Amino acid sequence: MKTLLILGLFTATFLQNADCQTQLFHGTWTRLGSNYLFEFDLHLEHGAGNNVEGYFNWKFVQYDEEDAFSVSYYKDKIGATAKEYVRGTWDPTSHTYHLKGYKKDDPDTIIALDEYLLKVDGNGDLGGDTKSHDSWLGRINAKSLVLLDL
Repeated sequence: MKTLLILGLFTATFLQNADCQTQLFHGTWTRLGSNYLFEFDLHLEHGAGNNVEGYFNWKFVQYDEEDAFSVSYYKDKIGATAKEYVRGTWDPTSHTYHLKGYKKDDPDTIIALDEYLLKVDGNGDLGGDTKSHDSWLGRINAKSLVLLDL
């Protein structure tokens, strides 16, 4: 009986996830030419049309040792966390997200709202560029935690 119950719960969960419109990623952000490093979890909900909305849970990991401002500002903030809320669109033809941050919960002031052009590869993983203070030098790489047929 337990086996049948567990099998039923597994099947129900699988079928529910097959129809869900949620995408989850875990990854890192860095800026080209620097030693900055943030980790993140990204949660995206696909809505009507090609609209998406969600959030990044950010964790500050490493400041840029070559930048005096970075050292003085971030030195005592390693491990600090923040949440950035994003909205945007999903292009199913190119498998690309275009996201913009619109609000943040950031008690330690470790992030700025950003803009993202991110592509999902054949494995469901995510990579791409962030505007990063108008430079487009921010880079994201992430693994998919939930696979969807997008």
